[in-house]
Amino acid sequence: MQFIPIVERVTPHTLPLANDGWGARAKDRPLYRQEGDRVTDRSVTGEQYGRFLIDVFEDWVRRDAGRVYVQMFDVALANWYGEQPSLCVHSRTCGSALALEHNGDLYSCDHFVEPEHLLGNIGDRHMLELVDSPRQRKFGQDKHDTLPRYCLDCDVRFACHGGCPKDRFDTIPDGEAGLNHLCAGFKTFFHHIDRPMRTMAELLRQGQAPALIMRRYADADTDRPHNAPCPSEGGRKWARCHGRPVATRQP
Repeated sequence: MQFIPIVERVTPHTLPLANDGWGARAKDRPLYRQEGDRVTDRSVTGEQYGRFLIDVFEDWVRRDAGRVYVQMFDVALANWYGEQPSLCVHSRTCGSALALEHNGDLYSCDHFVEPEHLLGNIGDRHMLELVDSPRQRKFGQDKHDTLPRYCLDCDVRFACHGGCPKDRFDTIPDGEAGLNHLCAGFKTFFHHIDRPMRTMAELLRQGQAPALIMRRYADADTDRPHNAPCPSEGGRKWARCHGRPVATRQP
């Protein structure tokens, strides 16, 4: 299963049409483009996405580590461990997730199937030549080279790397462009998981299973008063949040 945050980027001109959705008025909507600095009403905020990730992590780290594999958490552990993660979103550079159309057109990324990102057609040039072209290498390197100073100075940049370029259209407090729309959520999430990720990375270095983190959480939870704040930092008490039995917890 994939849970991808909806970030529909639009311009002030296309916002009203985009907000109408894909229903009966779909024929009136322009082709979606990665341009503009607005988002539709359906789009998730950084804070909402961070809250979602933390809630899932709090359940996973107690009950499912080693049994259920969550790509976002595997990628985070790789970055804490110092290995290259498998997901381009939180890698230092990108450019390995190209998109091939039915007619042979090859684009730099499946999020950028747009004329300015057309590398060529595999009927005219070998795919390997297009993939290893200077243009595609620049596309991947730009993920790092265009980071705003706010990202370069961030203490969790090693885990985040600015997120996907498609969502980097916000401005930082001093007006510099290039901040990820989901930045607030990423920062909150990566700060939240810092300690358990350090623990799991150390378990790996010792040749032990990272899933042993569940025992440490179990020990801590046993000693946690029911009226104590939940470590998920959602403002609820432990007994009414992640301390509730799985079968009775409300969504």
